[in-house]
Amino acid sequence: RMTSLGANPIDDLSIGGPGVPAIRLIVNADDLGVSERVNEGIVRAHRSGIVTAASLMAAGRAFDHAVQCCREAPELDVGVHLTLVAEKPLLQRTSSLAGDDGCLPPSVGVFLRRCLTGAIRMADIQAELSAQIERVLDHGLRPTHLDSHQHVHALPGIVQLVLRLSGRYRIPFVRVPTEEVHIDWPLSVHAVLRWAGAMALRTSWMMARLSGARPAKPERLRFLGFTEGGRLTQTRLHQLLRTLRPGRIYELMCHPGFAPHEPDLQRWNYHHEQELRALTSAFIRSEIAARGIRLISFSSLR
Repeated sequence: RMTSLGANPIDDLSIGGPGVPAIRLIVNADDLGVSERVNEGIVRAHRSGIVTAASLMAAGRAFDHAVQCCREAPELDVGVHLTLVAEKPLLQRTSSLAGDDGCLPPSVGVFLRRCLTGAIRMADIQAELSAQIERVLDHGLRPTHLDSHQHVHALPGIVQLVLRLSGRYRIPFVRVPTEEVHIDWPLSVHAVLRWAGAMALRTSWMMARLSGARPAKPERLRFLGFTEGGRLTQTRLHQLLRTLRPGRIYELMCHPGFAPHEPDLQRWNYHHEQELRALTSAFIRSEIAARGIRLISFSSLR
């Protein structure tokens, strides 16, 4: 039975009347914990919009503020946004993950290069990810899902480790970040980069599957939102909603927030407030109601 998320009165709708399977949608906000302003925007997108879940960065600089936000929004599903790039590791002193500046590698490319040259030890990756999950648990939160910052968990070798950790900590869902690629013309530089990233993710996940990696629930959730990462508009969200099919379960990744003040986060060039407006739009909520889309959480699928 699907549980109702009381903040969203459209959750109990079904499509087409009795006997017609519903479209079920989890709207999952990434990067909770990276900035207080991002945290506040995610909570706004949950309370006033369609966000039903968020992924928490245990290594995020605004982690404590994010935990308080979660306690004040108990119906918001919380997962762990595993972080191996761009922040500071929890285990700094003895970890090969930390550079001379005490920070994790700045990007997936640098992380992968250091792994391939043996500069980063797999044991240190496992210790860091375990510490991040345990930090969330130690603050009284029960994670329902795992994903990662910049999708590092989809790399061969890392995905097998993350799947083992999901079993050890009884976290039932691991994001499979493979999206059906669409190309909108005319192409922008951002669109080309996201398209290339989507193809790299698909290739990486296929390589991991060839090595035997299998999520506990591999086929249940269809992933959406990578192509629009950081720039989800109301128009594009409306288009995505119209592609959803009855009987399927989807996870839509999004990045709402209030524009962060931190210079390094500003360099992401994400349109946080644009996404926040789209996710709290009355027009989008009416479209969800009209299509009989049921907003759910990861916990309701347990």
